[in-house]
Amino acid sequence: MTGHPKPVLLILNQMAGPLTWEFAEDFAKSFGTVALLTGHPDTLAKGNQGDLFVYPATAYHRGSYSKRVVSWIRYWIQAFVWVWKWPGDVPLLLFSNPPTLCWLGRLLCLMRGQRYALMVHDIYPDLLVKLGKGTEKNLLIRCWRLLNRFSYEKAEVVMTLGKHMASTLAKSFDPERTSHGRIETFYPWADTELLKPLPKADNWFAKQHDQLNKLTVMYSGNMGIGHDIETMLEVAVELKDKPNVHFMFIGDGPKWQLVHTVVREKRLSNITVLGWQTEKVVPFSLATADIAFVSLEEGLAGLAIPSKSFSFLAVGVPLLVISSENTELSDIISQYKCGWILRPKDAKTMRSLCETLDEGDDLQRIKAQSREAAQAIGSRRNSVEMGALLASILIRPIVSFVAKTGIK
Repeated sequence: MTGHPKPVLLILNQMAGPLTWEFAEDFAKSFGTVALLTGHPDTLAKGNQGDLFVYPATAYHRGSYSKRVVSWIRYWIQAFVWVWKWPGDVPLLLFSNPPTLCWLGRLLCLMRGQRYALMVHDIYPDLLVKLGKGTEKNLLIRCWRLLNRFSYEKAEVVMTLGKHMASTLAKSFDPERTSHGRIETFYPWADTELLKPLPKADNWFAKQHDQLNKLTVMYSGNMGIGHDIETMLEVAVELKDKPNVHFMFIGDGPKWQLVHTVVREKRLSNITVLGWQTEKVVPFSLATADIAFVSLEEGLAGLAIPSKSFSFLAVGVPLLVISSENTELSDIISQYKCGWILRPKDAKTMRSLCETLDEGDDLQRIKAQSREAAQAIGSRRNSVEMGALLASILIRPIVSFVAKTGIK
């Protein structure tokens, strides 16, 4: 495009948050100019930096499914036009937002031989089926699966966020038919240099929201229909007369209003409800928590991972995961002893846990183990390693990974 150098990689992700931005930044530093097309407002606000050029597109709409679909379609069309303006020999990295973006890679491969790689953060149409938005017999779902298979198998490489998700993906196509021959996995990462444990006494966010000398239980993220927000609300109501335990709900989504309504109707002073926080605020808001409440939607194990969980671990906050199935998060908690797994609707156990931690002295040990887990398996090193893999597959000839990064 006019005025900008030819990139070595085009990245497309409608909701390119910190994970995508950090990957693009790391890749550009090591391998050359990168162009990113996104509708994420925080990422667009960063602007062009160094060899990373950011281009605006339609923002992702978190409202009803019809509004989401409209925003997906608009981005998809913009993405086609945008990619077509670049030379066809520039490879693509396509994320799964919108979930049909993999089809764009297959189309461009057919039209002009463009090579592409896929990073799957959310597995569709499986998510729609599990949430009751369609059945396997539905013609739309069947066509979706067929187009996915054609798109996945013609990719240079398909990547996802963990072994459970890789196992789910492998049921929908033959990984050996990709150029790479297998699915690669990279845990979501957090920048452990930016996100660090911070004592509440030194944390302006904790002071501003009166969280000093309190046990803070926090939910931060999208409050979707399938998230078990009600259990955390129930416990908060039961502990309303316990002033040293406080609950914070930060984010947005269909159940945000539910929380707000309960707080207003029951006149609760032990619950704080906030909207999305900016990236500059997030290191402080997350570090305010003592326990991070993570709700995995029923039946969605192996289909998605709440990436915010790794940000909580980075600031040394243990996870309280609500799930009825084994997931990447339950594996991590079992290995690093950095949290707890509860079954859905188990308010009794959750209340007991909050009261025990409030009175006990085990919390600091669990917090230290949480930080250790983030540094061991969820650090930004994953971004660098993912970039090295893609460079070795998509960019030839390639300067040695060791020579570029100094990592051994």
